[in-house]
Amino acid sequence: MLLRDIFSFGTVSIISEGKGKKNAKFRGVFSEAERPNGNKRVYPVKLLVREIEKLQPQIGDRRLLGELDHPTDEVVHLTNVSHVITGLHMEGNKVIGEGEVLNTPAGNVLSELLKSGVKLGISSRGTGSIELDPRGGNYVVGENYNMITFDMVSDPSSQDAFPSLIEGYSPSENRQPIVDELEHLHNERVYITQLKQKLGKI
Repeated sequence: MLLRDIFSFGTVSIISEGKGKKNAKFRGVFSEAERPNGNKRVYPVKLLVREIEKLQPQIGDRRLLGELDHPTDEVVHLTNVSHVITGLHMEGNKVIGEGEVLNTPAGNVLSELLKSGVKLGISSRGTGSIELDPRGGNYVVGENYNMITFDMVSDPSSQDAFPSLIEGYSPSENRQPIVDELEHLHNERVYITQLKQKLGKI
């Protein structure tokens, strides 16, 4: 069973701007254990600790890639990769993560969204089973859970995860119209599609 759980990034604050063409970086709470999320799922802390440790080799090799918007399966599609996860660790019950926006078509869209202050969410993606907890009506994620990656999405469902851009670069002049156009586009899925088309022509 594919499990996707979303945490809100809230308003992004730019801490510092990188020079040249350095990629933007972000940091925030990627997930949280022992607390029902927006999908009424509860992740045991030992389960998240296990999965975070398992992903460390991929993180070290820069192979833990994420996509922009909701994937429909457990495969990471390289044509839609927008970022690479560069760090994951536990602080209490919270999973603290860091990532770098890549210079891909989807990554360019993500960079413009972040710099424009668009509210995004981080979505954990994994496979496993869930069981109903009769004590509170929530669902406990089972021991067979396998964490795959974290994706960027447009419909956050948790109130606590707030990322920060820790390094970025200034948009070039030919990308500025795209930033301006964001203010007039109300449907998030529509403007993501339009941005992909526009960035592909730059």
